[in-house]
Order: sequence, then C-alpha cells, then structure tokens
Amino acid sequence: WSLRPGNNFVEIRDNVKKTTMATCFDAGHLSHYVTQKTEIILNSLQLDESIREVIRSPAVQALISDKIEEVFSTPEGLVLGLVVNKEKVKLNIMPSFENAGKDIVPLVSQLIRDSEHLSEEKVRDQVDRLITSKLVEMHPKNIIAVVKDMVENELGWG
Repeated sequence: WSLRPGNNFVEIRDNVKKTTMATCFDAGHLSHYVTQKTEIILNSLQLDESIREVIRSPAVQALISDKIEEVFSTPEGLVLGLVVNKEKVKLNIMPSFENAGKDIVPLVSQLIRDSEHLSEEKVRDQVDRLITSKLVEMHPKNIIAVVKDMVENELGWG
C-alpha cells in the first residue's frame, strides 16, 4: 500500500463517513437498537421505586404539605376544617401519593418511549455529528490508515 495524502482527502474522509453511516447506522438497525436499549434502560431505572423515593423526599413532602395548607386556607377549606382534621388529612394522604408511583410509571415509561429525542433519526443525527467531528480532527495520514486497515484487515484484501 502506498497511498499518499492528496487532493482527494476530503472526498475519502466523506466516503468513510458515508459508508460507515450506511453500513452500521441504517434506520432499521437503529430503530431496533433504540427500542431494545430504551426497554433495558427503563427496566434498570426502577422508576416505581425512584418515583416513590422522590415523593418521600423532604422537599416533596413539604410541597404536598404546603398544598394541603393552601387548600385549608380557602373558604371551602375552612369549612372542610370544621369537619376534618388537617393533620389527619396530611397523614392519610401521604401513603396515597407514595403508592401513586406504580400508577405513574407506565405513563412516564410511555412518554420516554414516545420521545422524539429517542427516534432513530435523532440518534442517527447524533452519530453523524460524532463521526463528523472525529473525522474533522483527523489528518490525511490517519484517514489513509483507517481505509488501509478496513481494506486489509476487515475485508482481508491485504
């Protein structure tokens, strides 16, 4: 192999990217990959427990308590306060909020699955940008080495 950097460096670099994108990151493959990885990530997140932990956090407990206070400070809440103890309402409502995590998980999971940020187009665009930024950093000799390696080692034409 005696390739020398020349005027066609940019063309070679662009063809390396084009071939890589077409071969490794086609829409069908990416769609399957993104779907599969999304499910793995969703399962690993343990959203039910995570949401329950957030609801149990002092910050969210204080927020819920403040909202209950707001309700009891309205005219209707003042009337309600004549019949129901505000502190008992707080104590009884907190477990319901904590258990809501299991009801929220399917909704959050579906929102994540449907997110346009996880579409194969978006992922492909990000991969394209990553490859482009890497190739722009490379010098002609590096590109020649990559092409040579692909031809000799990957294709067995060496």
